[in-house]
Amino acid sequence: MSRWLNASLPWIAVVVLCASGCAHRARGAAASSERHEQPCPPPALLCEGFEDDALGQAPGAPWRDETGSSGASVRVDAVRAFRGERAVHVLAPKGAAYRRGYFAIHQSPVFPAASAELYGRAMMWLDAAPIAALGKPDVHWTFVQGEGRSRDDTFNSLYRYGGQHQQGLGLMANFETTPPTRSDCWQHSASRMPVQRWACVEWHFAVANNQMEFWLDGNELSDLRVVDRASGPETGCLGNDLGGQWLAPPAFQSLYLGWERYQEPENDQNLWIDEIVISKQRVGCPAPDSGKQPAP
Repeated sequence: MSRWLNASLPWIAVVVLCASGCAHRARGAAASSERHEQPCPPPALLCEGFEDDALGQAPGAPWRDETGSSGASVRVDAVRAFRGERAVHVLAPKGAAYRRGYFAIHQSPVFPAASAELYGRAMMWLDAAPIAALGKPDVHWTFVQGEGRSRDDTFNSLYRYGGQHQQGLGLMANFETTPPTRSDCWQHSASRMPVQRWACVEWHFAVANNQMEFWLDGNELSDLRVVDRASGPETGCLGNDLGGQWLAPPAFQSLYLGWERYQEPENDQNLWIDEIVISKQRVGCPAPDSGKQPAP
């Protein structure tokens, strides 16, 4: 798995900053020397390129396969890659209303370092919008989720970015809690998730002010910014035990990436994810010419 971890390793004495984001990582000093790869520059905590992961397998440590028995899968393949030769392919096949195509990190080097404030960036390629069955509502889906336990240890708070409307591609911020607290709130965007190309997706979750922010291809989508509670024109709640407040956990403990959906579509969903960076400040997108754009 091609990664560098910023964990105050004693052999990292000098770090060279890269203006276009983090390079691929290796597992340690020896691997770095052999591959001549740049380390992951601080304040980034983790930079991921998947180049050392085995084809056909889920991404290795520190990631965890969180698909469970949903029928979705997360596997490293060489079909598409933003840079290098490999990326994670998330497949959520049709045939069920719910699919959980997640891989996640729950521990060092991201947590607890980024428990109060977490920035992330990933390059994503979505092959097609989820197609809703005739007469059915648009499919709701998530591709980024930060999660942590509530202060009183009775429920989990879930900060999410994904989409639903505009033929299945309208981007959306979503806040949900686990029982017994029932809160499910949303704020829709006028912007859509791109398909059939690499898109640069960035997010920010902060405990202070119960804040979340989102950038697409380097541009902030202000209609997906939430501070304490939804404020955009396309907002609402189903369960609302918290009175509309998007209550962040006192500490984020997990980060999930991939594709989770909540209604049944007419087609499979295929999403490739590459060039992940997790940091305590915004990283930005790679230079436009740094990626390999595969032929359609």
